[in-house]
Amino acid sequence: MDLDFKEDQLAIEAYVRMRCGWRDESEISEEEYLAYAIEYIQENPFADEAVSLPRESLTYDRLSGEFTYWKRIPNTQFYWEPGQFWFGMRMSLWCNYLRLQRYRVTWRGLAEYFGLVEPAYED
Repeated sequence: MDLDFKEDQLAIEAYVRMRCGWRDESEISEEEYLAYAIEYIQENPFADEAVSLPRESLTYDRLSGEFTYWKRIPNTQFYWEPGQFWFGMRMSLWCNYLRLQRYRVTWRGLAEYFGLVEPAYED
């Protein structure tokens, strides 16, 4: 899928105006805009909303049309916004813990996942 963000924003705006009877943008309430924009987004999802590179990641908010730039520790799932390192590390730890909790990972398994201890293999 081609990720042309400008075209996506134009398509969302056109869909909202169509669903509102082609009224002028100033006549469309914020609630109507959000409802129809979310309807369009659900009908036309992106394959992946985050673009991850080795040292950074970009996320695209389809409702506002804005990009968020995140720094990243290579080969990990630790992200932070520039200037928000400690907050980002705390949130990354919490999100990774919750994601791994689905698999009932122990603290040892979590430490192995992050490379803090050597894997303990049982024969």
